Amino acid sequence: MKYAIIGDIHANLEALQAVLAKAEELGVDRYMCIGDIVGYNANPRECLDIVRQLDMEVAVKGNHDEQASTESDLLGFNPQAAMAIQWTRRQLNDQQRDWLAALPYKERMGVKLTMVHATLDMPHMWGYIFDKFSAEVCLEYQFTPVCFFGHTHVPLAFDKFGGSVSGGRYDEVRLEPNHKYLINVGSVGQPRDGDPRAAFVTYCTDERLVTLHRVEYDLATSQAKIVAAGLPERLAERLMFGR
Repeated sequence: MKYAIIGDIHANLEALQAVLAKAEELGVDRYMCIGDIVGYNANPRECLDIVRQLDMEVAVKGNHDEQASTESDLLGFNPQAAMAIQWTRRQLNDQQRDWLAALPYKERMGVKLTMVHATLDMPHMWGYIFDKFSAEVCLEYQFTPVCFFGHTHVPLAFDKFGGSVSGGRYDEVRLEPNHKYLINVGSVGQPRDGDPRAAFVTYCTDERLVTLHRVEYDLATSQAKIVAAGLPERLAERLMFGR
């Protein structure tokens, strides 16, 4: 079985379409989503409809998904992100909001795999995993060999073996027995690792191989849509820098 794990799409339709085209080219069988389908960019309705129609094994909730599906105070959001959430709330219909609200914070798929947007210890608090020290805390709550996550928009992979944790940037990860892997799949719609190309991973269960993919997309159109929607121009500018 070959899965595509996507996430942090953030309403970037052009990036999502490019990623799905690449996934089809790679012969992906099914999809998983680590959340944050909406926020920041200008096509939340369209991206939601596409994700809901995919052959999806599992999807979990991101912090932007949660806020877009409620009317709660936007505590902890910077002004640009908050403006985008307020705008997104006005774009979604009741069915879309209900679907987002019903997503779980984390999901365990049997004994082999876990999905979460942020951290496993307190998934609803939206903590960040940037280094092996924060990864080590999360790994204490991981009870499957592999966990895919997102939230930072930076693809990183951490490996726990024999009581020690190592990790960093990756192109591919070969899963070894008796190891625990905590893998950030990067961002489809707003990468922040200095590479503006859309990111996602494939997981081939037969080969026990996780591979990071980067995909060019029509960035200029995504930027123009942000500006035309009246969203902060900084959200358009940052796309070209991958920040």
